[in-house]
Amino acid sequence: MEYTALAQRHAAAIIAIMLFVVPSIAACAWAWAARVRRTPVSSTAVALAACVPVAIGAGVFIAIAMRIAHGTAFSSADQRVLDAVRDGTPALAARWLAGLTHLGDPWFLTLLCALMCAALILTRRFGLAVYLAAVTSAGGLLNQALKAMMRRDRPTGSTVPLPESFAFPSGHTFGSIVCYGMCAYVLLRLAPTRRDPLIVALACFIVLAIGTSRIVIGVHFPGDVIGGFASGGAWLAACIGVAELARRRSRALSD
Repeated sequence: MEYTALAQRHAAAIIAIMLFVVPSIAACAWAWAARVRRTPVSSTAVALAACVPVAIGAGVFIAIAMRIAHGTAFSSADQRVLDAVRDGTPALAARWLAGLTHLGDPWFLTLLCALMCAALILTRRFGLAVYLAAVTSAGGLLNQALKAMMRRDRPTGSTVPLPESFAFPSGHTFGSIVCYGMCAYVLLRLAPTRRDPLIVALACFIVLAIGTSRIVIGVHFPGDVIGGFASGGAWLAACIGVAELARRRSRALSD
């Protein structure tokens, strides 16, 4: 197939664009948005801004889920793309990504969020600490529920031991976008500085590296990772939207 040959031939370039160009674009977009936010923004605008990524993420997830549920053609194509990307990735990049994938391990994400919650408690941000713990914990349960609902098997031909859980959506991808996204949100909310675009770029880089690594080491189909980004991104956007609306309401009541 032409698209698999393209994926194999340009795997290194595709990965480089994913890991370096996309975070740079996100950082520039954040810097631009920061200038726009200097003008007052209504709660309706905040709600709409949250609803757009939620709707897009949910739509992408449902589209992939329906293709998985209603035939083997999509799974066959997914396997071919997986094999092409894995075969076309340089050995050095594959080893590097195999190390980065552990930044999305459940124990590491739990530790990261626990440390962030502890820091919030020490600075007397009790409500935000509880919210961070609730969002990440509920996100993990949501991912497990989606996996149990879809019951998709793991791909074949992996060079590492396959996890025992189902494949779709990717738990590492879902968990990383929620945990790193929420931690970045907390940092941006409490300590805004000129380095904010760097925080955005770093969070995007880590999340994209984890998602890419799951394909390269062969434990997830590309569709699993895209589904993880879509569902996790929708959950993150919804939770940040709720947090921002609650903060605005709190400010309005205190004025």
